[in-house]
Amino acid sequence: MLNLIFLAGLLIFAVSSTYFYIAGTNKNGLNSAFLVSFVTLISYVLMWQGVLTVVTEAGQPIFWTRWLFYALSCTLLMVEIAQLKGIKGGGLVQLVYLTAIVMFTGFLAARDLTAIRWVHFVISSVAYVLLVIKVLSVKAPGSRWVSSYIYFGWTVFPIVFVLAPTGLGLIGAAVTNLLYLLLDIYTKIVFNIQLGRTGT
Repeated sequence: MLNLIFLAGLLIFAVSSTYFYIAGTNKNGLNSAFLVSFVTLISYVLMWQGVLTVVTEAGQPIFWTRWLFYALSCTLLMVEIAQLKGIKGGGLVQLVYLTAIVMFTGFLAARDLTAIRWVHFVISSVAYVLLVIKVLSVKAPGSRWVSSYIYFGWTVFPIVFVLAPTGLGLIGAAVTNLLYLLLDIYTKIVFNIQLGRTGT
């Protein structure tokens, strides 16, 4: 089941990478939509190979490399969000380093099977709350849909993390990674298609 999920992710992001590459660049000349999709594609290739994992006492694999790739792809997404909202300079730098903290501490929490993972998770969650407050406090024309994107996209990731083998283990690896795939499609493909429609 896991192999099928990762293969599906691999194929979906191969198609989206091709689409965004052909579709072109955003107004700053950086084709971040392509880069986000391509980074995610590489992540799914690595998970499909089944390397670099840890296994819980219940025998559930944790694909912790996902969070390292999120550190890059989500930082690129945050730059796109900042551009849409007109956030520049110090505000942009703050969003970038908060996103990096969220994802890197998420990686540390996913990699650690001891109780220390909850310390990393709390640090990640605090950084995420600060990030969301910063993003949602800035109002800009044509950016109202970003709030729904944050609420129904990014915020679900830590909920899945807690329910998954990385946290309480209430859901298995297959369900976890299927949910992550759906979230990846929404937050990386659907978002960039919508962003393209705004003309950013």
